[in-house]
This record gives sequence, C-alpha cells and structure tokens, in this order.
Amino acid sequence: MRHGHSRRSRRMMTPEIADRLLESLRPTRHLLTRSLADISIGCPEYRQIDRMVQEIDGLAKLLIGDETHFYRMDPPASGNGDR
Repeated sequence: MRHGHSRRSRRMMTPEIADRLLESLRPTRHLLTRSLADISIGCPEYRQIDRMVQEIDGLAKLLIGDETHFYRMDPPASGNGDR
C-alpha cells in the first residue's frame, strides 16, 4: 500500500509566492553571508552557516530555476562607482 499523496495532488508554488518567499529570505541570506567574514573558516559554525546559504540558493534554483538569484539581485556595495 502506498502512503502519502499522489503526484497529481501535489500543488506547485505560484511564481508570486516563490518571489515573496525568496524576497523574505534575502535579508537572512545577506546576514548569514556577512557573518562568514567574522568566523574562522572550517569551524562548525562556519560550515553550518555556509550550508544554510547553500540551502537558500538551492531553494531559489528549485523555485525559479536560478541558484544565482541572490548574486544578481544584491545591490552593489556603496562607493565602488557602479551605477
């Protein structure tokens, strides 16, 4: 006997919900990546934070097909002459 839902009953996330979800994760991902600069590379905290960033990027790939979504969408650093 098969447990769970059939494939036909699964709901796919709408593009609007995917966009809202990714935008809500943007500040968290930013804070996580910024914190990596202050942590020793290879320590347990670094590895776990890096994994969280990779999971967020993986979610972006799953939802919109682009794991680099956050790279392109991050504003340029102030004072670097961009824009």
